[in-house]
Amino acid sequence: MWINYLKVGFRNLLKHKSYTLINLIGLTVGVAVTILLFFYVQFHLSFDSFHPESESLYRILRVQNGDQGEVRFPSLPLALQPVIEKNMADQVDYTNFVPNNFLVKRANGDGFNQSVTMVSTDFFEMFGYKMLRGVYPKTADERGGIVLSELAASRFFGDEDPIGKELQVRITDELLNFSVVGIIENTPANSSLTYEILMHDSNLEIQFPENMRTHWYMSFGDGYAKFKNGMTPETFEKQTKDFIARTFQDQQEAANYGFGTQSMTDIHLNPEIPTGIAAVVNPRILWILAGIAGLIILIACINFTTMAIGNSASRAKEVGVRKSMGAGAGQLFGQFMAESVILTVLSLGLGLLLAGLLLPVFNSLMQTQLSFNFSTEQVLILLVIGFAIAFLAGAYPSLFLASFRPVQVLKSGLSVKFGKQNLRMSMLAFQFFISMMLITCTLVMVRQMKTVENYDLGAAKEDIIQVMVPPPAAQGLLDQIDKSFSYAQPFKNELRKFPEVSNVAMATAMYGDNSWFSVGFREPGKDSGIDFHLNIVDEDYVDFFELEVLEGRNFSLATPSDQSNAFILNESMKKALAWDEVFGKSLQSERPFGENRAVGVVKDFHYESLFQPVEPAILVMKPENFFQGMRNLTMEDQMIAKVYIKVKAEDKQAFISKIEKVWKDLYGSDPFSYSFVEDQIAAEYVQANSLSSLVTLASIVALIIAGMGLFAMASLAISSRMKEIGIRRVMGATTTEISLLFNKQFIRITLIGVVISIPASYYLMNIWLEDFAVKTNIGVGVFLLALLVGLLFSVAIVSFETIKSAWVNPTKLLRSE
Repeated sequence: MWINYLKVGFRNLLKHKSYTLINLIGLTVGVAVTILLFFYVQFHLSFDSFHPESESLYRILRVQNGDQGEVRFPSLPLALQPVIEKNMADQVDYTNFVPNNFLVKRANGDGFNQSVTMVSTDFFEMFGYKMLRGVYPKTADERGGIVLSELAASRFFGDEDPIGKELQVRITDELLNFSVVGIIENTPANSSLTYEILMHDSNLEIQFPENMRTHWYMSFGDGYAKFKNGMTPETFEKQTKDFIARTFQDQQEAANYGFGTQSMTDIHLNPEIPTGIAAVVNPRILWILAGIAGLIILIACINFTTMAIGNSASRAKEVGVRKSMGAGAGQLFGQFMAESVILTVLSLGLGLLLAGLLLPVFNSLMQTQLSFNFSTEQVLILLVIGFAIAFLAGAYPSLFLASFRPVQVLKSGLSVKFGKQNLRMSMLAFQFFISMMLITCTLVMVRQMKTVENYDLGAAKEDIIQVMVPPPAAQGLLDQIDKSFSYAQPFKNELRKFPEVSNVAMATAMYGDNSWFSVGFREPGKDSGIDFHLNIVDEDYVDFFELEVLEGRNFSLATPSDQSNAFILNESMKKALAWDEVFGKSLQSERPFGENRAVGVVKDFHYESLFQPVEPAILVMKPENFFQGMRNLTMEDQMIAKVYIKVKAEDKQAFISKIEKVWKDLYGSDPFSYSFVEDQIAAEYVQANSLSSLVTLASIVALIIAGMGLFAMASLAISSRMKEIGIRRVMGATTTEISLLFNKQFIRITLIGVVISIPASYYLMNIWLEDFAVKTNIGVGVFLLALLVGLLFSVAIVSFETIKSAWVNPTKLLRSE
């Protein structure tokens, strides 16, 4: 029976080519967009789920109570690991995950600034990353062995077998030799953790002195645990809290310090915890994209339904004849559903093909690595989309067509009742509601991203090149910072000789590169502490970035003490300290700072993305005296100097080639790595820009699909009134008057859709804008522009059809009688 239904269905679809083509195009485009969006959402929801027993894996968080309540940090002190190994070894597997950038090279080869991550032996046993060849270091005695990813192995050894070969890594004052003992798979695309070279964390003893490794307020990298034998997050938090209470002398301090847990599968989707090493996506974005996908396919289904009902008059006699020949309503329903299934299968296949063609563009737009691997989840998504189209789009038209009475349709034909006309128009209004809502959201997003792009950060950002200094051989953090500035000074001196260079400065950080120290201290006699960001800079930094000095002065080499104890604070830090006068004042801490004095205040400037408000910050030339009084110190990246160059050359690439030659003359094989500050700033908004672009494309697709529905509806409405058009033409009506006659009805539908979309889009955009500290105003102009777009689109389509019909010779329209 179904084979016969399908045969007849194919004949009917081929008979009504225009109807079939419009439906097929609408459904195919809708399916392609829906597949990409749902696969993208599923990809992000799958993060870290590939690990065995992923429900037992946790990221350990450092918890501190302060002025703003409980704050959780992903970066941990190295002092935690020995505590776990001593007290919980039978219930907790634990690994450090401390990323670094070291100079790595083969003997007599070129060097690279290479990501090298320190991990514990448990890392290889806890997680689902596959060892492809060799072994991994199991004890501190095997610290000289390193594991390379496939990518790193190819970079250093090409097609050679790297096992047993040596790489040189600069961790200390000299290059140390490490032997490659294993090859591990490249980081899976849906992994929160990324790596290229893995090194046993006993090498941290080489990198950091003991006082830093045992300090409870110095945090380096992340820590991950696998709970077993009855250990729970609550028990872990209690046991570590008890240990802190026994270890800390100050019980108030102990009460405000502890450790928490975060499920491994929660890391990628939880923006409430400060971003650490692992990348995070706001789940709100995923739900927005899933909602857009659902709306797009719903528009396509509505298109199908409205066209099927509108086209019912051409099928009325067929239904009458079939029923008079004994066909039941169930058989007719099956016949029309077969046509729906045929269109669904065709659109699903073509949509999947189109989605595959668009995948590279989509990956580039969304900065992702989405692939079609037809996993169980992806196949399930395709099946759900297929069933949704077949039943949402096909069920009602099939029931509607199967319900015709044979006597009525064979005697006098079919005139679709007013109620059905209302239904079709309501569906069309709903399509325009969705389209106009997406267009309004697009306009707001574009305006917001323009606001972000043009916002005055309070500091220079244009025509600035940042050159990375290779991590120097050093013993401890202070030595590393000091040596990196000394190492870069000759390069800075040479840069000043170029006429294309207007200024040069050095600092450990500037914009959004995760390299500001997070520092906290507690003033004597106060229960709460003050947290701020710290940047180590040279004497040219303030002038270079055009920071506005509101009080006091800039750093000066003419005052030698500036290098050791002077600091400059921003307005937010001055407010946090509640200082009326600044110049000459000193920071006071329960753990006494070294000698320090404020020399100036700069106007607040945005050194983080505009998602964040400006937070308290301090600039110093030497950090040693300030580290002495800190209560906590968190660093997410290595603190080494970067050289900032303000360029006035038109041909920047030619200039970069010149300074690269200078670099090679000074530093030989040390890698020359640069970036533009404007690109760094733009990278902070990749996710927001991608969402804006995607919503823009979705609104275009929705408008096109809705336009196809409007085109079909207008064609059906006009074709059913061709004699009326002929009579009006004979009676003297102009083309404009006939066009206005038909446009009135569709303009009313468009206006209804736009008006309903206003509160919905306003609500959604207010939610989206909550993520920004700096935001645009949603003005009336946005809604007026969306209204104008909708009206012009509607008028253009309907006018095209009416003008085409009005130009037909009226004698041809009236001749059939």
